[in-house]
Amino acid sequence: MIQSIFILSPTGEVLIERHFRDVTSRCVCDDFWEKASVSLNHHGGISTASTIISTDPFPLYDTVPPIMEVMDVTSGKNVFLFSILRDGLSYLAACPDEVSPLLVLEFLHRIADIFVDYFGNPADESAIKDNFSTVYQLLEEMCDYGWPLTTEPNALKDLIRPPTVIGKVSALLEDVVSIPFCISLSWYSLGLMRFLCLCLYS
Repeated sequence: MIQSIFILSPTGEVLIERHFRDVTSRCVCDDFWEKASVSLNHHGGISTASTIISTDPFPLYDTVPPIMEVMDVTSGKNVFLFSILRDGLSYLAACPDEVSPLLVLEFLHRIADIFVDYFGNPADESAIKDNFSTVYQLLEEMCDYGWPLTTEPNALKDLIRPPTVIGKVSALLEDVVSIPFCISLSWYSLGLMRFLCLCLYS
């Protein structure tokens, strides 16, 4: 099934790389980006660099197919590379064998939908960079040894809490203030100490 998933930024930089079976080299991303960077957008999605005003009567069509067969130089074998564009990010799935194309493309769309659900709309490059650990946890839960597993948002939210502002503040406070430090400060009011301790360990 799916051997590896890559998420590329609008400039072609690999933001996320997750391997489920064997390791697929990043050269497959380079092959994809050579074709994708020629046109302003791909797969009918509007990229951040594209404009609607054009002399071309079909400005949203281009030359990048959603499924390509590319050579993986590390293994010396061809892999099928499935791709979609969402919020300026290119989601790629490398599969060593023939699989149902709709299954893989729908799974990539589901990943993008889950990211929007967790990080807000748009789930762009900055949202992915701000939530690396959550992204990897989600990919780990959504795919088991290359097979789509848990793709329902409610089930994922039971397993992995969505990032919140309070959670980010408590993570920062955890690094700065510890409970023994809070308790040793006698000039803190009891209510403030309880609040800080609740924030740290909730």
